[in-house]
Amino acid sequence: MADDQELDDTVNSILHQLKDTTTLAKNVQKAPPEVNKEALENFVVQYASRLIENATESVEYIKDSVQAAPTADDVISLAELIKSTSSALEVLNKIVVNNKKTEAALNIKRMDVESKREELDVKVNTAMIASREEIMNNLFKKAKVIEATIIEP
Repeated sequence: MADDQELDDTVNSILHQLKDTTTLAKNVQKAPPEVNKEALENFVVQYASRLIENATESVEYIKDSVQAAPTADDVISLAELIKSTSSALEVLNKIVVNNKKTEAALNIKRMDVESKREELDVKVNTAMIASREEIMNNLFKKAKVIEATIIEP
């Protein structure tokens, strides 16, 4: 009976420790930090780069072991690792292409705005180049002659 009591105490102690561990694990969880667009992009690029680097090293390591003694599981693992690495590279490539497209679109818009501004400046400058005499001559040519009788008092 003493052995049963010791066994019960041991089991209760283990259960109590497991409950405490679960409670501690729940308390350790943090709320995700607030992320803005630039920080998110930097995060994705940084961690995708690390992932690709580590995966490439792993491919080299696993490739050597597969070549030495190939098994079906090793070959499948190598293929999956290569597939995931290429997917990560594709994601980074899409980010780069998207950034270049955005930059090109902005440059085209800036050039469009500048050309319109230059056209407007040319039109304004052309209209203001005429001299005073030319303006007066144009006004006199367009003017209608009115015959008036002047009555003197």
